[in-house]
Amino acid sequence: MMRIAVTGATASGKSDFALQLARCLRDKRGMKAEIVSCDSVQVYRGFDIGAAKPVSAEMAEFPHHMIDIVTWRDEFDAGRYATLARDVVSQIQARGALPIIVGGTGLYLRAFFGQGFSDNLPKDGALREELDSIATDTLFSELKRLDPVRAAQLHANDRVRILRAVELCRLTAGPASSHLKDHGQVTSRKTPEREQTHLIFLNPERAILHERIANRVRTMLAKGLVQEVRGLLSGGCPPDAKPMQAIGYREVVAALAALPGSAGDLATVDLEAMAELITIATRQYAKRQTTWFKGAAPDQTVGSFDDYKSVIAGLCALR
Repeated sequence: MMRIAVTGATASGKSDFALQLARCLRDKRGMKAEIVSCDSVQVYRGFDIGAAKPVSAEMAEFPHHMIDIVTWRDEFDAGRYATLARDVVSQIQARGALPIIVGGTGLYLRAFFGQGFSDNLPKDGALREELDSIATDTLFSELKRLDPVRAAQLHANDRVRILRAVELCRLTAGPASSHLKDHGQVTSRKTPEREQTHLIFLNPERAILHERIANRVRTMLAKGLVQEVRGLLSGGCPPDAKPMQAIGYREVVAALAALPGSAGDLATVDLEAMAELITIATRQYAKRQTTWFKGAAPDQTVGSFDDYKSVIAGLCALR
């Protein structure tokens, strides 16, 4: 096995699956494994609870990579992720260990596989400044008119990607989606990076997944997600920073902004209402993730939580 990638929707058990696999390889075969995060929020320092980062004990048990590597002040995108992650994977393999890539950010995984946007697409600072002054809903309406294909791939609140797509549409006088490599087959196109990876798609029962999402949201709020966001804002992170647009963070930001006074009283935050909003948004995102990974031509799909243990045992036995 050159490398393994474990993908799936939020709360599908990707991180635990990867840890159990790494333990099996270590204990049954004496094989070293290292974990490479493929998550667009885990890369940011300070964004811990909402990103469901591994706990310290897990980080100590196996080396983890691509976590806490930038701050909200830094420019970071799928292209930079791909460059850094490929270097990390090469280093892991040079140490004689197995890289296990884990995460649900399909855009990052696609970039890692070389299945993303074409290289050297144009940028325009003046146009970017102009677009940055336009409200997100207005930009999204323009994108739906200029490029309905790309608009359908994005959440209406994903300001960063919506803005970039509108920028491309204006600069190229055509749809941004046309600049995807092998448009229409982008997620399944075979590249050297893809062919060297055993891609596993965890796709458990929807009802159970929804229950796990609701439990995860409640746990995050109980662990102090609201306090984490407040601390980030107090530390200078603007509400419209890229990681603040992630599900969970943006709902908390909106709730804090609605509180009376500049500081606000956290005791007045309606955690139940917030949990419901985050849960609904997460389920919608999980549906989009599932659709994407189904179309990514995975090498192995696991359709039930009950099958995880046997699949891990089978992977551990592969040569």
